[in-house]
Amino acid sequence: MTTSNLSAIRLAGLAGILGAICWIIGDALIVGGNATPADYPLLMKDYADRIAFGALAETLSSSETRLAAGALIANIAIPLYLAGSWHFYRGVKPAGKFTAGLVFALLVCGNAWSPLGHAAFYFIAMVYKTVMVVPETAHGALLELGDRFHRVLMIAWLLPIVTLALGLVALAVAIVRGRTLYPRWAAAVLNPVTLMAIGIALPYLLPEPMRTWLHGAGINIGWLLAYALSTALLWRVPSHSS
Repeated sequence: MTTSNLSAIRLAGLAGILGAICWIIGDALIVGGNATPADYPLLMKDYADRIAFGALAETLSSSETRLAAGALIANIAIPLYLAGSWHFYRGVKPAGKFTAGLVFALLVCGNAWSPLGHAAFYFIAMVYKTVMVVPETAHGALLELGDRFHRVLMIAWLLPIVTLALGLVALAVAIVRGRTLYPRWAAAVLNPVTLMAIGIALPYLLPEPMRTWLHGAGINIGWLLAYALSTALLWRVPSHSS
């Protein structure tokens, strides 16, 4: 492998790390709150049976500025995750073009679809926050709008989640089969189950307010671990690697 190729792999891995940090910040801003029914009885008690938005408690106490910043930082940073997809592609390329191409295609598509599913939390949160400041006659229409937004959100959110999970499965299988630039043991970490488990558990080991800020960032905490490990493993690769 030439020095320029190795440098590109390193830079792409670092881009993935930076992208994960930006997305974690976005998660903390947009779903890093903790409202209680006592604080917002209208929405969390009176209208609780009419709201399907699972992140209501996490978004309700946040200001519009904070929610918007959380939505936008992830959207702006998505090219970093796309560069990181190429990093993983180079890591599995020695296993064959089909395998590497499959991993790359799944990761690129999943990341390309991610911003809408993330940013949609802002729009739904703002709909429900508006319910609290308009006349009661408008509540029904806004609650219906929030429900429609939520249905679209679930599609926009699940599509990249499933696609990225499949990409990680393909990556782990390729590593286990050998001929990648990764040691086989790396598959024990670079898979969706391990990364998600660590991403979900880690915030609960942290003190407040970090626990509250990061409890909704499990997916991207997992990606931070994935890119950090991969970048470390690929920082130096055999000179004969292609």
